[in-house]
Formats: sequence, C-alpha cells, structure tokens
Amino acid sequence: MPVPVTLVDPLGFVLTSTTGVFNVIRYYGGPHTPQDIARRRHQVMEAMRRFGAPVLVKHMYNDQDVQKGIAAPSPNFDTVYKQPRHNDPLSHGVGFVSVQTSDDEWVAPDGKLVVSATLPGPGYVKAPRYRGYGPGYLTYIIEPDAAQDMFRLTETGALIKVQDAQAQAPWFPEMNDNDLLINVELDRNGNIVETHERFQLKQTQPVSIRGMDRRGRREYTEDGGNRFVVYQGFEMTLVPSQDEIYNVETDR
Repeated sequence: MPVPVTLVDPLGFVLTSTTGVFNVIRYYGGPHTPQDIARRRHQVMEAMRRFGAPVLVKHMYNDQDVQKGIAAPSPNFDTVYKQPRHNDPLSHGVGFVSVQTSDDEWVAPDGKLVVSATLPGPGYVKAPRYRGYGPGYLTYIIEPDAAQDMFRLTETGALIKVQDAQAQAPWFPEMNDNDLLINVELDRNGNIVETHERFQLKQTQPVSIRGMDRRGRREYTEDGGNRFVVYQGFEMTLVPSQDEIYNVETDR
C-alpha cells in the first residue's frame, strides 16, 4: 500500500498524496480563500483543462530553499569550488536536495543510490526524497502550438536567434525561473502513463488581483497581503534529450 505523503504549500494549506505526485488540478486554495478569488481560479483552471495540456511541474531547489529549511546542500557539494559534481545522482547537478528523506532509498558509502526497504549495511544513510527538484505538481497549462523565432541582443552586442514559446498556467503551484515542466499523458484515472518533452521556465510572471468583497472591503491573504494570484505566464525553453534533467524523477 502506498504511504500517504503530506506537504504544506506556501500558504500553509496541507496537501496529501498517495501516488507521490500532488494533483492540484482542482485546487483553488484553502478553506479561508475568498469565494470570488476561488471562483476566478476555478474559471482559469477550466479554461486550462479545455484548451490546454497536462503537465508535471517541479521546483528547482536553490539557496533560498536552504534558508527556508526545506532543502540542504547535496552531500556531493564541493566545499572548495562551491558547486556539485556534474554527475551527481543526489541532485542531478543542481547542488541541493530536500531535507525530507526517502523511505526505501539509501546512499552507499561510495555515493551511489541503493533501493532497499531496510538498512543495506554499515555506512549507509537515507537518501533525500527529492533530488535537485522538489515535489511534482500535476496541473494543466496552455502551451503554444509552435515556438516563435526571435532575435535577442547578447551582452557582447551580438544578435542571436532563439525560439520563444509563451505559455499560461493556473495560480498554483508557484512557478519560478529554471523550474522544470514536463509534458505528460494521463489515463482515465488521472495517473501519469507517459512523459514527453521537458522544458525549463524563464521570465515567469504571476498575475494577481486585489481581493474585495461585495461591500468593497479588502480581503487579506494569510501573510497579510491583499493580492491574490489567479494565473501565471512564462517562457518555455526546450531541454535537449541528452540533458541531465531527463533523469529527474517523475514519480514523486
């Protein structure tokens, strides 16, 4: 039987998953979310489901996550060069891993990963559950049919030709530059049966509105703010199939 996994989102609401991936397709906020905000988020998500495609989104860990206490430097992090080994199975070259550990994965004394329900032997330690990239969130986004060719000016003054693909996503999960987006196929039960292209996100931009009730009074978020995110926009950068990112796990 799968062990339920619980996670607290940035707003303090608890999400639970028994498949390893958090399905947020019908997640519009916690019980204290104002009704008008939840209604707008619902409308955005319905548009994504009608015209978009299912994707798996995974946040790339960084130093800010270490400060928040949800990530830590990889054991393979080089203290001299301040970077991880490129071939780092614990972080996929990112350099950070989750503080949450796996139930059946261990790190051998030589740094390799071993799957075992019990301690394999002396010197083994529990492996991080999330390696380089955080929990996977299953949602829908609207992707462009084709990327648009654009010319950009580099720091040296040269013009280079790039492909720029703009996309829109729901309000959650919060998306940041360099996060990983994976196109997936779902079965009738909403489970991932196949994965396809992988992208890194660039130029992420949340779109928010101010919360007001019917009497014109302000509605505040849990952190005391007044702006509620309703959807997000970003650029998609295609990742070559030879990249280490294609080894990032999609079952968690």
